Amino acid sequence: MSPERKAASIARKVNDYFDEAPVERTQTVRYGGHEESGPAVVDQEAVDEEFIYGRNAVVAFLIEGKVAVNKIYMASGLESDRRIDKIKELAKENSIVIATVEKRKLSDLIGDRDKHQGVVAQIAASEYLDLSEFLDQFDAEKAALEAEGKSLDGYTVAILDGIEDPHNIGAIVRSADAAGVKAVILPQRRSAGLTRTVARVSAGALASMRMVRITNLVSTLEKLKDRGFWIAGLALEGAQGIYESDLKRPIALVIGGEGDGISRLVSEHCDFLVKIPMHGSVQSLNASVAAGVIFYEVVRQNLASKVDVKPAIEAASAISAPTE
Repeated sequence: MSPERKAASIARKVNDYFDEAPVERTQTVRYGGHEESGPAVVDQEAVDEEFIYGRNAVVAFLIEGKVAVNKIYMASGLESDRRIDKIKELAKENSIVIATVEKRKLSDLIGDRDKHQGVVAQIAASEYLDLSEFLDQFDAEKAALEAEGKSLDGYTVAILDGIEDPHNIGAIVRSADAAGVKAVILPQRRSAGLTRTVARVSAGALASMRMVRITNLVSTLEKLKDRGFWIAGLALEGAQGIYESDLKRPIALVIGGEGDGISRLVSEHCDFLVKIPMHGSVQSLNASVAAGVIFYEVVRQNLASKVDVKPAIEAASAISAPTE
């Protein structure tokens, strides 16, 4: 579809929804870098850009529901109307955070343009699953494995608690994909969204990784426990080393931000805490590096458990046995 037809389609959806006739005045329509003058109600960037702006455009994309939205920014002191009320309603229904910011921030987000009408939405670079969708998929995978007589040992999900740097999230997604992690779970708040930076740093892994967005981290941990997951929190203190921990089970690994680590409440709901031994002067690792280390310790333990070492032990015993 051409840019001008796409913009017109968006405009029609908004007008149909509010049962209004199109605005009569002539204005410039922007879509995908294309400009054309004519009757329209939407001033819109391409869908594959990071932001959409303007009340009509944001309403239309939320109604259509085909594009995941990380966050909606609204100008402080914004005068409300039906579109603003609808944006707030749809954001609540879809668990999208609305951040109130200075008007200047909105212009900065979309490149110093003042056509945002007080509303800017940040588009996710990938679709989110909600927790119920992931759990339904897990149940189906579990049933299939059990039908084949296979166990769920080594089935791993990663849970990110308070990681707000998109570079870290992108790197974690890349390592998770390489290590066979089944899903990455992100809280709605205190986390970076799936921005273009996350997509770029993940080196393509974001396209295939299941990304699950949740509203309550503690509730999520309990639901995972009900499905048979063990919850392991990566910590610095009060924890056993990862090499002494049994990670050969369905496991959810909680990884905290570099500053504060996992929160106290989350750590209290973990089944056990683990730490990466540090042998130098530095006492902590970058969150994405730490994630990669523990992902591959899970891989190592599960590979080792499948290797039959009995013949090697018997051979070694025969060699070392005293001769008569």
